[in-house]
Amino acid sequence: MKDRLPIVADILMGAAHADTHLHGEEKAAVRRLLRQVLGGEALPMDIEFHIEEFNPAAFDLGEAAASFAGEPPENRRRLLELVSAVHAADQEYDLSEDEFVHRLGAALGLGEDSYRDLAVTVLEEIDLEKLK
Repeated sequence: MKDRLPIVADILMGAAHADTHLHGEEKAAVRRLLRQVLGGEALPMDIEFHIEEFNPAAFDLGEAAASFAGEPPENRRRLLELVSAVHAADQEYDLSEDEFVHRLGAALGLGEDSYRDLAVTVLEEIDLEKLK
């Protein structure tokens, strides 16, 4: 992932914007997680700039995910774990964040069973009166 750090940054910033409310905690989480990807190194200045200038309207999740198509499943899952960590940073629950995880998982070519623990799946509402 180190060799595609700008793309990882884009995915994480896309995750931070998934609920349309960017919180400072989320941006700080993106930086912290990217430093982890780098093995604890400081973020290069161009990545810092990349984070600050991120435009969610121009972000293409499918294109970003395609960069990881050849990765082993555990590496693609790791990307989803990083996204989930960004979502947890604001300490709020929002279904749009789970939807982002599902869209990314699908774009990465992962079956839902491989990341089920990272997102909620909303089932169709059932009319209980009709079941009686």
